[in-house]
Amino acid sequence: MAKYLKESGMFLLFWLCFMVVLTSVLFFVNITITFFHLPISFIISSIIYYLLTKKKNTIQEFGQMIILSVLVIIVSTFISTFMFDRSSDGNTYHKDAVGVLKEGFNPVYESSVELISKRTDDSKLLTQYSIWIDHYAKANWIIGANFYAFTQNVESGKAMNFIVIYIVFCFVVTTLFKVLDMKKSLLIAVITVFNPVVVSQMFTYYNDQLVCLFLFLTILFLIKLDKNIEEKGAWVGYLFTFILLANMKFNGLGYLLVFSFLFVCRYLYKSYKVNQFFVVFKKLCFLFIPLFIMSFAIVGYPTYVKNTIDHQNPFFPLYDDNGEDIITAQQPKRFLKMNNLEKLFYATFSKANNLREHDKTQIKIPFTVYKEELTPSMSNDLRISGWGVFFSGLLLCSFLILIKYYQSYQKESWILYTLGITVLLLLIMSESWWARYTPHFYLFIILSLYVLLKYGKTKKIHLLYIVLILANTLLPLVGNCYYTLKNSLQIHRDLTSLSSQEIIVNEKGMNGVIYNLKDYDIRYNIDATIQGQELYYHYLEYQGRNQ
Repeated sequence: MAKYLKESGMFLLFWLCFMVVLTSVLFFVNITITFFHLPISFIISSIIYYLLTKKKNTIQEFGQMIILSVLVIIVSTFISTFMFDRSSDGNTYHKDAVGVLKEGFNPVYESSVELISKRTDDSKLLTQYSIWIDHYAKANWIIGANFYAFTQNVESGKAMNFIVIYIVFCFVVTTLFKVLDMKKSLLIAVITVFNPVVVSQMFTYYNDQLVCLFLFLTILFLIKLDKNIEEKGAWVGYLFTFILLANMKFNGLGYLLVFSFLFVCRYLYKSYKVNQFFVVFKKLCFLFIPLFIMSFAIVGYPTYVKNTIDHQNPFFPLYDDNGEDIITAQQPKRFLKMNNLEKLFYATFSKANNLREHDKTQIKIPFTVYKEELTPSMSNDLRISGWGVFFSGLLLCSFLILIKYYQSYQKESWILYTLGITVLLLLIMSESWWARYTPHFYLFIILSLYVLLKYGKTKKIHLLYIVLILANTLLPLVGNCYYTLKNSLQIHRDLTSLSSQEIIVNEKGMNGVIYNLKDYDIRYNIDATIQGQELYYHYLEYQGRNQ
Protein backbone atom coordinates (compact mmCIF):
# COMPACT_ATOMS: atom_id res chain seq x y z
CA MET A 1 0.00 0.00 0.00
CA ALA A 2 2.84 2.38 0.85
CA LYS A 3 4.27 1.89 -2.63
CA TYR A 4 0.97 2.78 -4.32
CA LEU A 5 0.62 5.89 -2.15
CA LYS A 6 4.13 7.04 -2.97
CA GLU A 7 3.86 6.31 -6.71
CA SER A 8 0.39 7.85 -7.12
CA GLY A 9 1.48 10.92 -5.12
CA MET A 10 4.56 11.38 -7.29
CA PHE A 11 2.60 10.79 -10.49
CA LEU A 12 -0.09 13.33 -9.61
CA LEU A 13 2.58 15.86 -8.64
CA PHE A 14 4.30 15.26 -11.98
CA TRP A 15 0.99 15.56 -13.83
CA LEU A 16 0.08 18.91 -12.25
CA CYS A 17 3.56 20.23 -13.00
CA PHE A 18 3.50 18.90 -16.55
CA MET A 19 0.05 20.43 -17.14
CA VAL A 20 1.33 23.86 -16.08
CA VAL A 21 4.54 23.56 -18.12
CA LEU A 22 2.74 22.28 -21.24
CA THR A 23 0.10 25.00 -21.06
CA SER A 24 2.78 27.67 -20.54
CA VAL A 25 4.84 26.46 -23.52
CA LEU A 26 1.74 26.40 -25.74
CA PHE A 27 1.02 30.00 -24.79
CA PHE A 28 4.23 30.98 -26.58
CA VAL A 29 2.92 29.49 -29.84
CA ASN A 30 -0.43 31.23 -29.23
CA ILE A 31 -2.39 28.10 -28.27
CA THR A 32 -4.67 28.90 -25.36
CA ILE A 33 -6.39 26.49 -22.98
CA THR A 34 -8.81 24.04 -24.60
CA PHE A 35 -10.92 21.01 -23.70
CA PHE A 36 -8.03 18.76 -24.78
CA HIS A 37 -5.31 20.20 -22.53
CA LEU A 38 -6.23 18.21 -19.43
CA PRO A 39 -6.65 14.72 -20.99
CA ILE A 40 -3.63 15.14 -23.27
CA SER A 41 -1.42 16.25 -20.36
CA PHE A 42 -2.63 13.23 -18.38
CA ILE A 43 -1.93 10.79 -21.21
CA ILE A 44 1.53 12.19 -21.98
CA SER A 45 2.38 12.29 -18.25
CA SER A 46 1.33 8.65 -17.91
CA ILE A 47 3.52 7.56 -20.82
CA ILE A 48 6.56 9.51 -19.59
CA TYR A 49 6.09 8.30 -16.02
CA TYR A 50 5.82 4.70 -17.15
CA LEU A 51 8.98 4.92 -19.24
CA LEU A 52 10.88 6.47 -16.35
CA THR A 53 9.69 3.96 -13.73
CA LYS A 54 9.21 0.71 -15.68
CA LYS A 55 12.28 -0.84 -14.04
CA LYS A 56 10.70 -0.66 -10.58
CA ASN A 57 7.02 -1.01 -11.54
CA THR A 58 5.40 -3.87 -13.42
CA ILE A 59 2.68 -3.06 -15.95
CA GLN A 60 0.11 -4.33 -13.46
CA GLU A 61 1.48 -2.15 -10.64
CA PHE A 62 1.60 0.86 -12.95
CA GLY A 63 -1.98 0.25 -14.07
CA GLN A 64 -3.21 0.02 -10.47
CA MET A 65 -1.37 3.23 -9.62
CA ILE A 66 -3.00 5.01 -12.57
CA ILE A 67 -6.43 3.74 -11.51
CA LEU A 68 -5.86 5.05 -7.99
CA SER A 69 -4.76 8.41 -9.39
CA VAL A 70 -7.80 8.63 -11.65
CA LEU A 71 -10.08 7.88 -8.69
CA VAL A 72 -8.45 10.70 -6.71
CA ILE A 73 -9.01 13.09 -9.63
CA ILE A 74 -12.64 12.03 -10.11
CA VAL A 75 -13.51 12.27 -6.40
CA SER A 76 -11.72 15.64 -6.12
CA THR A 77 -13.56 16.97 -9.17
CA PHE A 78 -16.92 15.77 -7.88
CA ILE A 79 -16.44 17.40 -4.47
CA SER A 80 -15.19 20.68 -5.89
CA THR A 81 -17.97 20.88 -8.48
CA PHE A 82 -20.67 20.20 -5.91
CA MET A 83 -19.33 22.58 -3.25
CA PHE A 84 -19.53 26.18 -4.47
CA ASP A 85 -16.83 28.65 -3.54
CA ARG A 86 -18.44 31.09 -1.08
CA SER A 87 -15.33 33.21 -0.45
CA SER A 88 -14.88 36.84 -1.38
CA ASP A 89 -11.44 36.54 -3.00
CA GLY A 90 -12.47 33.37 -4.76
CA ASN A 91 -15.46 35.02 -6.40
CA THR A 92 -13.62 38.19 -7.33
CA TYR A 93 -10.24 37.80 -8.98
CA HIS A 94 -9.38 34.07 -8.52
CA LYS A 95 -12.41 32.65 -10.30
CA ASP A 96 -12.30 35.57 -12.74
CA ALA A 97 -8.72 34.64 -13.69
CA VAL A 98 -9.66 30.98 -14.18
CA GLY A 99 -12.60 32.07 -16.33
CA VAL A 100 -10.67 34.36 -18.66
CA LEU A 101 -7.92 31.76 -19.10
CA LYS A 102 -10.53 29.17 -20.04
CA GLU A 103 -12.11 31.62 -22.51
CA GLY A 104 -8.86 32.21 -24.39
CA PHE A 105 -6.75 34.67 -22.41
CA ASN A 106 -3.08 34.32 -23.39
CA PRO A 107 -1.01 36.00 -20.65
CA VAL A 108 2.15 35.89 -22.78
CA TYR A 109 0.86 38.24 -25.48
CA GLU A 110 -2.08 40.18 -24.08
CA SER A 111 -3.73 41.58 -20.99
CA SER A 112 -7.01 40.26 -19.62
CA VAL A 113 -8.51 43.72 -20.31
CA GLU A 114 -8.03 43.16 -24.05
CA LEU A 115 -9.83 39.83 -23.96
CA ILE A 116 -12.71 41.07 -21.83
CA SER A 117 -13.13 44.17 -23.99
CA LYS A 118 -13.52 42.01 -27.08
CA ARG A 119 -15.92 39.64 -25.35
CA THR A 120 -18.44 42.00 -23.75
CA ASP A 121 -19.76 45.55 -23.66
CA ASP A 122 -19.50 45.45 -19.87
CA SER A 123 -15.70 45.53 -19.89
CA LYS A 124 -15.52 48.54 -17.57
CA LEU A 125 -17.39 46.64 -14.89
CA LEU A 126 -15.57 43.35 -15.45
CA THR A 127 -11.95 44.51 -15.51
CA GLN A 128 -11.53 45.98 -12.04
CA TYR A 129 -9.43 42.97 -11.00
CA SER A 130 -7.32 42.80 -14.15
CA ILE A 131 -4.30 44.25 -12.37
CA TRP A 132 -4.14 41.08 -10.26
CA ILE A 133 -4.98 38.70 -13.10
CA ASP A 134 -2.32 40.14 -15.38
CA HIS A 135 0.51 40.47 -12.87
CA TYR A 136 0.09 37.75 -10.23
CA ALA A 137 1.61 34.26 -10.49
CA LYS A 138 -0.68 31.92 -12.39
CA ALA A 139 0.10 28.22 -11.80
CA ASN A 140 -3.04 27.49 -9.76
CA TRP A 141 -5.20 29.49 -12.20
CA ILE A 142 -3.76 27.51 -15.13
CA ILE A 143 -4.61 24.23 -13.41
CA GLY A 144 -8.10 25.49 -12.53
CA ALA A 145 -8.71 26.68 -16.09
CA ASN A 146 -7.67 23.29 -17.49
CA PHE A 147 -10.29 21.60 -15.30
CA TYR A 148 -12.87 24.26 -16.23
CA ALA A 149 -12.26 23.80 -19.95
CA PHE A 150 -12.66 20.03 -19.59
CA THR A 151 -15.76 19.96 -17.35
CA GLN A 152 -17.42 23.24 -18.40
CA ASN A 153 -17.97 24.00 -14.71
CA VAL A 154 -15.89 26.74 -13.15
CA GLU A 155 -16.13 25.21 -9.67
CA SER A 156 -14.33 22.06 -10.84
CA GLY A 157 -11.01 23.90 -10.87
CA LYS A 158 -10.93 23.61 -7.08
CA ALA A 159 -10.21 19.90 -7.57
CA MET A 160 -6.53 20.83 -7.38
CA ASN A 161 -7.02 21.54 -3.66
CA PHE A 162 -7.98 17.97 -2.85
CA ILE A 163 -5.46 16.47 -5.26
CA VAL A 164 -2.66 18.42 -3.55
CA ILE A 165 -3.96 17.37 -0.12
CA TYR A 166 -3.70 13.77 -1.30
CA ILE A 167 -0.21 14.31 -2.74
CA VAL A 168 1.21 15.80 0.45
CA PHE A 169 -0.53 13.16 2.57
CA CYS A 170 1.09 10.41 0.49
CA PHE A 171 4.60 11.81 0.81
CA VAL A 172 4.34 12.51 4.55
CA VAL A 173 2.99 9.01 5.27
CA THR A 174 5.51 7.14 3.15
CA THR A 175 8.40 9.18 4.56
CA LEU A 176 7.37 8.62 8.18
CA PHE A 177 6.79 4.90 7.60
CA LYS A 178 10.58 4.54 7.74
CA VAL A 179 10.88 5.86 11.30
CA LEU A 180 7.43 5.51 12.90
CA ASP A 181 4.68 2.89 12.91
CA MET A 182 1.71 3.14 10.58
CA LYS A 183 -0.75 4.71 13.05
CA LYS A 184 1.62 7.47 14.08
CA SER A 185 2.59 8.14 10.47
CA LEU A 186 -1.03 8.40 9.37
CA LEU A 187 -1.87 10.65 12.31
CA ILE A 188 0.94 13.14 11.61
CA ALA A 189 0.05 13.13 7.90
CA VAL A 190 -3.62 13.89 8.63
CA ILE A 191 -2.71 16.70 11.04
CA THR A 192 -0.26 18.13 8.49
CA VAL A 193 -2.65 18.32 5.56
CA PHE A 194 -5.83 19.11 7.50
CA ASN A 195 -4.60 22.14 9.41
CA PRO A 196 -6.79 25.20 10.16
CA VAL A 197 -5.73 27.20 7.09
CA VAL A 198 -6.21 24.28 4.69
CA VAL A 199 -9.61 23.18 6.01
CA SER A 200 -10.92 26.74 6.00
CA GLN A 201 -9.99 27.25 2.33
CA MET A 202 -10.25 23.81 0.71
CA PHE A 203 -13.63 24.55 -0.91
CA THR A 204 -12.42 27.88 -2.28
CA TYR A 205 -10.13 29.30 -4.95
CA TYR A 206 -7.92 30.89 -2.29
CA ASN A 207 -4.35 29.78 -2.92
CA ASP A 208 -2.91 30.20 0.59
CA GLN A 209 -3.75 26.61 1.46
CA LEU A 210 -1.95 25.46 -1.70
CA VAL A 211 1.09 27.54 -0.74
CA CYS A 212 0.93 25.97 2.73
CA LEU A 213 0.79 22.40 1.38
CA PHE A 214 3.46 22.89 -1.27
CA LEU A 215 5.75 24.61 1.23
CA PHE A 216 5.41 21.65 3.61
CA LEU A 217 6.17 19.35 0.68
CA THR A 218 9.22 21.42 -0.29
CA ILE A 219 10.55 21.28 3.26
CA LEU A 220 9.96 17.53 3.40
CA PHE A 221 12.04 17.01 0.25
CA LEU A 222 14.77 19.33 1.54
CA ILE A 223 14.94 17.35 4.79
CA LYS A 224 15.15 14.07 2.87
CA LEU A 225 18.00 15.50 0.81
CA ASP A 226 19.70 16.66 3.99
CA LYS A 227 19.83 13.02 5.05
CA ASN A 228 20.87 11.76 1.60
CA ILE A 229 21.72 14.34 -1.03
CA GLU A 230 21.92 11.59 -3.65
CA GLU A 231 18.26 10.54 -3.26
CA LYS A 232 16.91 10.90 -6.79
CA GLY A 233 13.24 10.62 -5.83
CA ALA A 234 13.56 13.54 -3.42
CA TRP A 235 15.26 15.67 -6.09
CA VAL A 236 12.58 14.85 -8.66
CA GLY A 237 9.77 15.70 -6.25
CA TYR A 238 11.54 18.88 -5.19
CA LEU A 239 11.95 20.06 -8.80
CA PHE A 240 8.24 19.54 -9.60
CA THR A 241 7.21 21.27 -6.38
CA PHE A 242 9.60 24.18 -6.99
CA ILE A 243 8.10 24.94 -10.41
CA LEU A 244 4.54 24.91 -9.03
CA LEU A 245 5.16 26.85 -5.82
CA ALA A 246 7.37 29.46 -7.53
CA ASN A 247 4.43 30.30 -9.79
CA MET A 248 1.62 30.17 -7.27
CA LYS A 249 2.05 33.25 -5.10
CA PHE A 250 4.73 35.86 -4.42
CA ASN A 251 5.07 35.03 -0.73
CA GLY A 252 5.21 31.32 -1.63
CA LEU A 253 8.17 32.08 -3.88
CA GLY A 254 9.85 33.97 -1.05
CA TYR A 255 9.46 31.09 1.41
CA LEU A 256 10.58 28.62 -1.25
CA LEU A 257 13.77 30.55 -1.97
CA VAL A 258 14.64 31.16 1.69
CA PHE A 259 14.19 27.53 2.77
CA SER A 260 15.93 26.25 -0.37
CA PHE A 261 18.87 28.65 -0.09
CA LEU A 262 19.50 27.92 3.59
CA PHE A 263 19.23 24.15 3.11
CA VAL A 264 21.57 24.33 0.10
CA CYS A 265 24.05 26.23 2.30
CA ARG A 266 23.74 23.36 4.77
CA TYR A 267 24.40 20.79 2.02
CA LEU A 268 27.46 22.71 0.86
CA TYR A 269 28.81 23.04 4.40
CA LYS A 270 28.42 19.31 5.02
CA SER A 271 30.09 18.55 1.69
CA TYR A 272 32.94 20.94 2.55
CA LYS A 273 33.62 18.98 5.74
CA VAL A 274 34.17 15.80 3.70
CA ASN A 275 36.12 17.51 0.87
CA GLN A 276 33.23 17.20 -1.60
CA PHE A 277 32.32 20.88 -1.88
CA PHE A 278 33.03 21.40 -5.60
CA VAL A 279 31.44 18.07 -6.57
CA VAL A 280 28.20 18.95 -4.79
CA PHE A 281 28.34 22.58 -5.97
CA LYS A 282 28.58 21.49 -9.62
CA LYS A 283 25.64 19.12 -9.21
CA LEU A 284 23.53 21.84 -7.62
CA CYS A 285 24.36 24.27 -10.42
CA PHE A 286 23.46 21.61 -12.97
CA LEU A 287 20.06 21.23 -11.32
CA PHE A 288 19.20 24.81 -10.37
CA ILE A 289 20.17 26.66 -13.57
CA PRO A 290 17.65 24.82 -15.80
CA LEU A 291 15.15 24.79 -12.93
CA PHE A 292 15.30 28.60 -12.68
CA ILE A 293 14.96 28.94 -16.45
CA MET A 294 11.88 26.71 -16.49
CA SER A 295 10.32 28.31 -13.41
CA PHE A 296 10.89 31.98 -14.22
CA ALA A 297 11.67 32.37 -17.94
CA ILE A 298 9.04 29.93 -19.26
CA VAL A 299 6.27 29.19 -16.77
CA GLY A 300 6.84 32.48 -14.97
CA TYR A 301 7.30 34.59 -18.10
CA PRO A 302 3.82 36.23 -17.99
CA THR A 303 4.48 37.24 -14.40
CA TYR A 304 8.11 37.76 -13.50
CA VAL A 305 9.59 38.61 -16.89
CA LYS A 306 6.73 40.80 -18.14
CA ASN A 307 6.45 42.60 -14.79
CA THR A 308 10.17 43.34 -14.91
CA ILE A 309 10.04 44.58 -18.50
CA ASP A 310 6.89 46.67 -18.08
CA HIS A 311 7.28 47.86 -14.47
CA GLN A 312 10.94 47.18 -13.56
CA ASN A 313 9.65 45.03 -10.71
CA PRO A 314 9.01 41.26 -10.95
CA PHE A 315 6.56 41.47 -8.05
CA PHE A 316 4.38 44.30 -9.38
CA PRO A 317 1.82 45.47 -8.23
CA LEU A 318 3.10 44.56 -4.75
CA TYR A 319 6.41 45.75 -3.27
CA ASP A 320 6.29 48.77 -5.53
CA ASP A 321 6.29 52.48 -4.67
CA ASN A 322 3.25 53.02 -6.89
CA GLY A 323 1.75 49.59 -6.30
CA GLU A 324 -1.24 48.30 -4.40
CA ASP A 325 -1.37 48.20 -0.61
CA ILE A 326 -3.55 45.22 0.29
CA ILE A 327 -2.56 44.97 3.95
CA THR A 328 -3.14 48.27 5.75
CA ALA A 329 -6.92 48.30 5.39
CA GLN A 330 -7.13 44.61 6.33
CA GLN A 331 -5.60 44.82 9.80
CA PRO A 332 -6.87 46.07 13.19
CA LYS A 333 -6.22 49.77 13.64
CA ARG A 334 -3.98 49.29 16.65
CA PHE A 335 -1.63 47.17 14.52
CA LEU A 336 -0.62 50.29 12.61
CA LYS A 337 1.42 51.41 15.60
CA MET A 338 2.96 47.99 16.37
CA ASN A 339 6.14 46.31 15.21
CA ASN A 340 6.24 42.80 13.74
CA LEU A 341 6.67 40.97 17.04
CA GLU A 342 3.87 42.89 18.75
CA LYS A 343 1.48 42.13 15.90
CA LEU A 344 2.44 38.45 15.95
CA PHE A 345 1.96 38.23 19.70
CA TYR A 346 -1.48 39.84 19.73
CA ALA A 347 -2.66 37.91 16.67
CA THR A 348 -1.58 34.63 18.27
CA PHE A 349 -2.72 35.11 21.87
CA SER A 350 -5.95 37.06 21.35
CA LYS A 351 -9.54 35.96 20.92
CA ALA A 352 -10.38 34.88 17.37
CA ASN A 353 -11.66 37.88 15.46
CA ASN A 354 -12.17 38.71 11.80
CA LEU A 355 -13.61 42.22 12.05
CA ARG A 356 -10.69 44.13 10.59
CA GLU A 357 -12.41 47.51 10.87
CA HIS A 358 -12.65 47.22 14.66
CA ASP A 359 -9.88 47.30 17.21
CA LYS A 360 -10.60 44.01 18.96
CA THR A 361 -7.42 42.20 19.92
CA GLN A 362 -8.30 40.94 23.39
CA ILE A 363 -5.67 38.71 25.00
CA LYS A 364 -7.07 35.44 26.37
CA ILE A 365 -5.79 32.58 28.50
CA PRO A 366 -4.48 29.74 26.27
CA PHE A 367 -6.88 26.82 25.70
CA THR A 368 -9.91 28.93 26.60
CA VAL A 369 -12.61 29.51 24.01
CA TYR A 370 -15.36 32.11 24.01
CA LYS A 371 -18.74 32.11 22.34
CA GLU A 372 -17.89 35.18 20.26
CA GLU A 373 -14.94 33.28 18.73
CA LEU A 374 -17.05 30.52 17.18
CA THR A 375 -18.44 32.34 14.16
CA PRO A 376 -15.18 34.09 13.16
CA SER A 377 -13.31 30.77 13.48
CA MET A 378 -15.35 29.40 10.59
CA SER A 379 -14.12 32.12 8.24
CA ASN A 380 -12.10 31.38 5.10
CA ASP A 381 -9.63 34.06 6.12
CA LEU A 382 -9.46 34.45 9.90
CA ARG A 383 -7.09 37.26 10.82
CA ILE A 384 -6.72 37.15 14.62
CA SER A 385 -5.95 33.66 15.99
CA GLY A 386 -6.01 32.46 12.41
CA TRP A 387 -4.31 29.18 13.32
CA GLY A 388 -7.21 28.24 15.58
CA VAL A 389 -8.71 29.04 18.97
CA PHE A 390 -6.33 26.64 20.76
CA PHE A 391 -3.21 27.49 18.77
CA SER A 392 -1.68 29.76 21.42
CA GLY A 393 -1.82 26.93 23.95
CA LEU A 394 -0.56 24.40 21.42
CA LEU A 395 2.33 26.68 20.56
CA LEU A 396 3.37 26.88 24.22
CA CYS A 397 3.08 23.09 24.47
CA SER A 398 5.26 22.70 21.39
CA PHE A 399 7.99 24.77 23.08
CA LEU A 400 7.81 22.57 26.19
CA ILE A 401 8.00 19.38 24.11
CA LEU A 402 10.94 20.60 22.07
CA ILE A 403 12.81 21.61 25.24
CA LYS A 404 11.96 18.46 27.21
CA TYR A 405 13.07 16.00 24.50
CA TYR A 406 16.02 17.97 23.16
CA GLN A 407 18.53 15.37 24.33
CA SER A 408 16.60 12.70 22.45
CA TYR A 409 16.25 14.42 19.07
CA GLN A 410 19.39 16.57 19.00
CA LYS A 411 21.02 14.16 16.53
CA GLU A 412 18.20 15.03 14.12
CA SER A 413 19.65 18.48 13.65
CA TRP A 414 17.30 19.23 10.75
CA ILE A 415 14.49 19.78 13.28
CA LEU A 416 16.04 22.82 14.93
CA TYR A 417 17.45 23.99 11.62
CA THR A 418 13.97 24.00 10.08
CA LEU A 419 12.46 25.75 13.08
CA GLY A 420 15.32 28.25 13.06
CA ILE A 421 14.44 29.23 9.49
CA THR A 422 10.81 29.48 10.56
CA VAL A 423 11.65 31.87 13.40
CA LEU A 424 13.84 33.94 11.07
CA LEU A 425 10.95 34.33 8.61
CA LEU A 426 8.51 35.21 11.39
CA LEU A 427 10.86 37.94 12.56
CA ILE A 428 11.65 39.52 9.21
CA MET A 429 8.24 39.24 7.55
CA SER A 430 6.11 42.29 8.28
CA GLU A 431 2.76 40.48 8.16
CA SER A 432 3.56 37.32 10.13
CA TRP A 433 0.48 37.96 12.25
CA TRP A 434 -1.84 36.93 9.40
CA ALA A 435 -2.10 33.13 9.55
CA ARG A 436 -2.71 32.41 5.89
CA TYR A 437 0.49 34.29 5.01
CA THR A 438 2.65 32.30 7.45
CA PRO A 439 2.22 28.56 6.74
CA HIS A 440 5.63 27.81 8.28
CA PHE A 441 4.32 28.86 11.72
CA TYR A 442 2.40 25.57 11.91
CA LEU A 443 5.69 23.64 11.68
CA PHE A 444 6.02 24.06 15.46
CA ILE A 445 2.93 21.90 15.91
CA ILE A 446 3.89 19.29 13.31
CA LEU A 447 7.50 18.87 14.41
CA SER A 448 6.72 18.89 18.13
CA LEU A 449 4.13 16.16 17.53
CA TYR A 450 6.74 14.17 15.58
CA VAL A 451 9.19 14.52 18.47
CA LEU A 452 6.57 13.57 21.05
CA LEU A 453 5.38 10.47 19.19
CA LYS A 454 8.92 9.30 18.44
CA TYR A 455 10.62 9.99 21.75
CA GLY A 456 7.86 10.45 24.32
CA LYS A 457 6.94 7.53 26.55
CA THR A 458 3.71 8.68 28.21
CA LYS A 459 0.77 7.68 26.03
CA LYS A 460 -1.70 9.82 28.00
CA ILE A 461 0.26 12.95 27.13
CA HIS A 462 0.40 11.84 23.49
CA LEU A 463 -3.35 11.42 23.44
CA LEU A 464 -4.07 14.74 25.13
CA TYR A 465 -1.84 16.68 22.72
CA ILE A 466 -3.38 14.94 19.72
CA VAL A 467 -6.92 15.60 20.92
CA LEU A 468 -6.16 19.29 21.42
CA ILE A 469 -4.62 19.60 17.95
CA LEU A 470 -7.60 17.87 16.34
CA ALA A 471 -10.05 19.97 18.36
CA ASN A 472 -8.28 23.11 17.15
CA THR A 473 -8.87 22.06 13.55
CA LEU A 474 -12.35 20.65 14.09
CA LEU A 475 -14.10 24.02 14.49
CA PRO A 476 -13.06 25.53 11.11
CA LEU A 477 -13.45 22.12 9.44
CA VAL A 478 -17.00 21.44 10.63
CA GLY A 479 -18.07 25.05 10.18
CA ASN A 480 -16.66 25.28 6.67
CA CYS A 481 -18.19 21.95 5.60
CA TYR A 482 -21.61 22.78 7.07
CA TYR A 483 -21.96 26.31 5.71
CA THR A 484 -20.43 25.50 2.33
CA LEU A 485 -22.80 22.55 1.88
CA LYS A 486 -25.80 24.57 3.05
CA ASN A 487 -25.03 27.48 0.73
CA SER A 488 -24.10 25.20 -2.16
CA LEU A 489 -27.47 23.46 -2.10
CA GLN A 490 -29.26 26.81 -2.16
CA ILE A 491 -27.01 28.22 -4.90
CA HIS A 492 -27.57 25.14 -7.05
CA ARG A 493 -31.34 25.44 -6.63
CA ASP A 494 -31.28 29.15 -7.47
CA LEU A 495 -29.08 28.76 -10.55
CA THR A 496 -31.05 25.76 -11.79
CA SER A 497 -34.31 27.70 -11.47
CA LEU A 498 -32.87 30.46 -13.68
CA SER A 499 -31.35 28.13 -16.29
CA SER A 500 -32.07 29.19 -19.90
CA GLN A 501 -33.52 32.50 -18.70
CA GLU A 502 -32.31 36.05 -19.21
CA ILE A 503 -31.73 38.27 -16.20
CA ILE A 504 -30.27 41.64 -15.22
CA VAL A 505 -27.65 41.44 -12.49
CA ASN A 506 -25.83 43.79 -10.16
CA GLU A 507 -22.71 41.70 -9.61
CA LYS A 508 -21.32 43.83 -6.74
CA GLY A 509 -17.76 43.29 -7.90
CA MET A 510 -18.07 39.49 -7.76
CA ASN A 511 -16.94 39.00 -11.35
CA GLY A 512 -16.27 35.30 -10.88
CA VAL A 513 -19.95 34.52 -10.36
CA ILE A 514 -20.56 35.53 -13.98
CA TYR A 515 -18.96 32.20 -14.98
CA ASN A 516 -21.42 30.30 -12.78
CA LEU A 517 -24.23 32.02 -14.68
CA LYS A 518 -22.68 30.93 -17.96
CA ASP A 519 -22.26 27.35 -16.76
CA TYR A 520 -25.99 27.19 -15.99
CA ASP A 521 -26.88 28.75 -19.34
CA ILE A 522 -28.23 31.90 -17.70
CA ARG A 523 -28.11 34.87 -20.07
CA TYR A 524 -27.37 38.13 -18.31
CA ASN A 525 -26.88 41.85 -18.66
CA ILE A 526 -25.12 43.90 -16.02
CA ASP A 527 -26.64 46.97 -14.43
CA ALA A 528 -24.77 48.29 -11.40
CA THR A 529 -27.82 50.24 -10.22
CA ILE A 530 -30.53 47.59 -10.07
CA GLN A 531 -31.85 46.10 -6.85
CA GLY A 532 -33.61 42.78 -6.70
CA GLN A 533 -33.45 39.28 -5.30
CA GLU A 534 -30.18 38.06 -3.85
CA LEU A 535 -28.37 35.28 -5.63
CA TYR A 536 -25.27 33.20 -4.98
CA TYR A 537 -24.54 33.65 -1.28
CA HIS A 538 -25.85 37.27 -1.52
CA TYR A 539 -23.04 38.18 -3.96
CA LEU A 540 -25.47 39.12 -6.75
CA GLU A 541 -28.77 40.89 -7.01
CA TYR A 542 -30.91 40.18 -10.04
CA GLN A 543 -34.17 40.96 -11.76
CA GLY A 544 -35.97 39.04 -14.45
CA ARG A 545 -35.68 40.56 -17.91
CA ASN A 546 -39.31 41.66 -17.94
CA GLN A 547 -39.53 42.99 -14.39
